[in-house]
Amino acid sequence: MNDFPYLLQPLRVPGGWTISVNTLFEVEPGPDTMQWFSSALLLWGHCRDSGYCFNSHFEPEDDPDGEFVLELGKVSYDRHGKAVKGGEVFLGDYRTRSKADFVARVEQFMARPARGLAA
Repeated sequence: MNDFPYLLQPLRVPGGWTISVNTLFEVEPGPDTMQWFSSALLLWGHCRDSGYCFNSHFEPEDDPDGEFVLELGKVSYDRHGKAVKGGEVFLGDYRTRSKADFVARVEQFMARPARGLAA
């Protein structure tokens, strides 16, 4: 049994993706729950095969009226599997106050990263 009052937010993660940071709990932001959104990163994931990646946070920190921020990118790797210096490309960001919309966008990006932020 864990010591947290909330479970982790369920996510559909396609094969090939790795979620390296997950502090997104199944709770809505509000005055009594902001401590669960005060992490520098909520989710960080990447797909080594494609180079697509994302990270996310909640801002402004500790503000129940804040928003979820999803930042998308792509990293290039050399033939030995090492990240190419300067090979990072920022694809854009997405902001929303809706946790359900945020989760849907994360799942959409992992399922079809080449579409980026397109709906």
